[in-house]
Amino acid sequence: EIAEAIAKELSVKSEFVQNDWSNLVPSLERGSFDMIMNGLEVTDSRIGRVLFTRPYYAFAERLMSRANDNSVQADLALLKNKKVGTLSNSLAFEMLRTSAEPVVYEGTEEPYADLVNGRTDAVLLDDIIATRYGEPKPELKVVGDLRVGYYAIAIRPTEPDLHEAIDDALAKMEARGELKAILERAPDVEVVAVND
Repeated sequence: EIAEAIAKELSVKSEFVQNDWSNLVPSLERGSFDMIMNGLEVTDSRIGRVLFTRPYYAFAERLMSRANDNSVQADLALLKNKKVGTLSNSLAFEMLRTSAEPVVYEGTEEPYADLVNGRTDAVLLDDIIATRYGEPKPELKVVGDLRVGYYAIAIRPTEPDLHEAIDDALAKMEARGELKAILERAPDVEVVAVND
């Protein structure tokens, strides 16, 4: 809905393109599509490679463990020597690289299935993913939220005019309450104000 609303604001037609998650940025750089808007997190490794619009959604990086495991604590430093499931090329992966043993997945259900089955010690993913795929499992529990992150739209650095147009469209949608209304209609989404 957000993409459709931006397209309407820009008086263009949107076209959705399927792409492998781990290759989103390289595919954008090759020109396979004009923007990335699939819950793409603003990360240090992406800043400079892409132009990010203002954030359209704030989330928390949520740590989960097995319900009967009290050895996992909501502290990155205490995850040393723990196998922690996460998505490749994600903010959570960047956080875990220096503090834990990341176990990388391409999908969102598999990390929680492996946690239930004892193949990993914990899972660190965006709260919107944890709410949908991890929290419904009675074998698992939320340990805590480790930090706030932001979803934003990514544009090629060679397209500053497109970046500005999309950023302006988001600002207008936010000002008239349209962005909030779209997010409130989404299941499992807690709407939090995003300050730019």
